[in-house]
Amino acid sequence: MTSVDERRLGDLVGDTVTITKGFPTQRAQTDGDIRVMSVAALRNAAVPRYFAGRDAIADVGLDVARMGDVLVSIEGGTVGETLVVDEELGEFVPSQQVATLRVLEPTQVDPWYLGAWLSTDPAQEQLRRLTRGSAIQRIPIKDLSSLAVPLPPIAHQHEISERYLAFEAAIRSHRAVAKCLEELRDLDLVTAFASGLRGP
Repeated sequence: MTSVDERRLGDLVGDTVTITKGFPTQRAQTDGDIRVMSVAALRNAAVPRYFAGRDAIADVGLDVARMGDVLVSIEGGTVGETLVVDEELGEFVPSQQVATLRVLEPTQVDPWYLGAWLSTDPAQEQLRRLTRGSAIQRIPIKDLSSLAVPLPPIAHQHEISERYLAFEAAIRSHRAVAKCLEELRDLDLVTAFASGLRGP
């Protein structure tokens, strides 16, 4: 039987994991070098509303998202939603509605395993308990340190992360197909209504 060492996320902060809040909205612009993106916007491949210059990102002590960063939505209607950064997302900086968990020591924690665990019901229940507010729900970033994370041996983490990756790839593929179908439907409706309004 695989042994599991449960650790608080705060116990891993420092040498193993960092937790940072995203780029502040008040510093964002309507154009710039780098997209400023929420978890929901990334998940839905939405057109970016805000941008940031590289100097502005550096000024607030941040950098662009890196491969393997685990993003957690901490504000708004998608609180608790999790996404792991891969190369298909392109270059961006997370918005202030996002907490970035960056694994510094992948021999101890597999970032895709961490992302997989954060997507489970027990992790989501922990995140719900940390949520504050009624009109706008938020998780204070400091409270993320209290999350209890089960950590099996790294080999077992890799096995779970590979399964999670396979499902994520399939889900993304289906979302892309659904988006294409929606665009085709909208185009067809425009054509149908235009021809119908002209009459015979």
